[in-house]
Amino acid sequence: MKHANLELKRVVLAVGCVLAVTLTGCKRNPAPATGSASAPATRAARHNTSDAGRLSAGANKLVDAMSKPTKSLHFSYKGQENISDKYIRDKTQAPEVGPVELQADISPDEVDLTQTRGKTTKESKAKKGDEMNWAMNSLALMGVVTSPNFSLAIGSSVASSPSTDMVGTTPADKYTFDTSTAIGPQKMAIDAVRSVFTTIKETKGTAWIAKDSGVMVKFNIDTDYLDKNGHAWQEHYEGEVTPK
Repeated sequence: MKHANLELKRVVLAVGCVLAVTLTGCKRNPAPATGSASAPATRAARHNTSDAGRLSAGANKLVDAMSKPTKSLHFSYKGQENISDKYIRDKTQAPEVGPVELQADISPDEVDLTQTRGKTTKESKAKKGDEMNWAMNSLALMGVVTSPNFSLAIGSSVASSPSTDMVGTTPADKYTFDTSTAIGPQKMAIDAVRSVFTTIKETKGTAWIAKDSGVMVKFNIDTDYLDKNGHAWQEHYEGEVTPK
């Protein structure tokens, strides 16, 4: 379980570095100015470098809040994902998109969750110290945030300037993104990240980052996939954190 969490963080961190280097490089080496039109592009590159880092950090902090909880929270998730076990073993098989849902009550001492994948629903509870069940519950939690985090790793490079919003009682910065709008330095950054996440074609959505903690407390994301065998499908992810 620790290995899985570490690998997820390494991949997201690597992607964040790619985004930062690509966008910063474009900022430091702008095209020759032909007039005032070059100024907005420079400002956009600087803003997106900062926001990409904050979104990636927010996703990592959500992972930590659930896998190493120091406070009590409720996490609600529902999505439409490729749930085909055959596809996982053999990428020549056709994807099968179906419902994935999870409701979890998380505290420093206990994790209690109900998860649905396709037509199968499971309930499980684990207390701190019960290492096997705690690890299995943590694995289920990481499973539902991995794909949204990977989508954010690409989408963060085209994130809008944040607006202020409330998620329940939590003040948050609200970011929107749509990779189909990417041009110039942003498209270069996205193409670089696609070398890691080769099946993600486009992604768009909204993510809310808590102003005080920096944790991603809500997300709503749609992602289009296309694999090397020509299989195309769309997935949807939405989740929300509620303090307890």
